[in-house]
Amino acid sequence: MTTSATQRRARTPQTERVETTQRKIIDSALALLREGGFKSATLQAIARGADVSLGALQHHFESRDALMERLVIEVMEPLSDQGTVWPDKALPLRERAQTFVTLAWDNIFGAANYQAAWSMFFGCKASPSLFDRVDARRVHVDSVFYTRFLDVFPEIAAHHPRPQGFAAMAFAILRGTGVLELFEVGEQERQGSLDALVEAIVQAGTPQAGGGGGAAA
Repeated sequence: MTTSATQRRARTPQTERVETTQRKIIDSALALLREGGFKSATLQAIARGADVSLGALQHHFESRDALMERLVIEVMEPLSDQGTVWPDKALPLRERAQTFVTLAWDNIFGAANYQAAWSMFFGCKASPSLFDRVDARRVHVDSVFYTRFLDVFPEIAAHHPRPQGFAAMAFAILRGTGVLELFEVGEQERQGSLDALVEAIVQAGTPQAGGGGGAAA
């Protein structure tokens, strides 16, 4: 028991070094994607930006495709089940909707790394094998996100005729608003889109007068 604990403590500095190096590599790749697009994010340029050798980079990420796949996970991590965008289900519906939209925007869709991810998505179309893997991951994580969204907003499942469709629409609005950040977007336009999404969530979770509620058969 003592030996095992000692071994765990002995591995900690090495683990920290690995995590620090990987963090530098990921940050370098995201910066290059933001500043110059997919073509600029070569392994050599990423290694230079991270101040590591090309061999060290390939020790952590065996190929550019492997690194790009990791970036998808990195950008979308806040939407994972233990992520940072999901509000307390005990909050009133409107406060819950406002909190979700604000956190989702601040932590993911409005963040600089999300624009970097779009550069990667567009760029990797030229690499069918990478694009197929990224797209397969997108399909999987979208399903997880929609399920989590409806868990946080059970009123939508109870009162909207197409709850899955509404969840997909909510994320489409966030993604679309995020893509617009690649251009010059005024604060009023941006905030208007986010406020409209809050209202849509509230309305979707509110029983309509004379309506039957629930998902349609």
